[in-house]
Amino acid sequence: MRCGSGPTGSRRPRAVIVILAGFALVTAPALRAQEAGHAAEGGHSGEAEESGFRSVVGFFGGVATHTERNETGGAMGVSYSYALSHRWAVGAKLEYSTSSLERDLLFIPAVAFEAAERLEFVLGVGFERADRDEVEHDAKITEREIEGVVRLGVAYLFRLRDGVYVGPEFNADIGGSRVTYVYGVSMAVGL
Repeated sequence: MRCGSGPTGSRRPRAVIVILAGFALVTAPALRAQEAGHAAEGGHSGEAEESGFRSVVGFFGGVATHTERNETGGAMGVSYSYALSHRWAVGAKLEYSTSSLERDLLFIPAVAFEAAERLEFVLGVGFERADRDEVEHDAKITEREIEGVVRLGVAYLFRLRDGVYVGPEFNADIGGSRVTYVYGVSMAVGL
């Protein structure tokens, strides 16, 4: 989807954010009750209870490979997440990636599920702004596109100390007719 391509183009990212926020508000009481019941049974205490941190800020550094042009460039990002229970969290990520022909800015609200201790799967729906350099008639033109994107991701974090984790992260961003793989090292710090 190109900028200004229709009257609903600017409403989609807001609708996604509203839907994810609504999902978080609706499910939070049930998830907290489930967590309390699980803790009372003496089950897995989870990272949020282990460290006492419900809010986590993350930092990411790595590379992004655009499959459309088979081009790889650097990527960096910052994220925030809030633990709803010992297995579920909601949050958002802002990520920037660049290569010789394209620069992308990505905003993804997401839901994360911790399948095993510190092994996390992520599903996010957001939008990507891509600035592409094209050469037409010996003149360099920058074309800007905004499109929706779905992120599927997995990460495993190793505990360095209480509230500080580091580990590999792999994501596949699916948007329009292309897929971008983003992979690197993530660091999470509890607040």
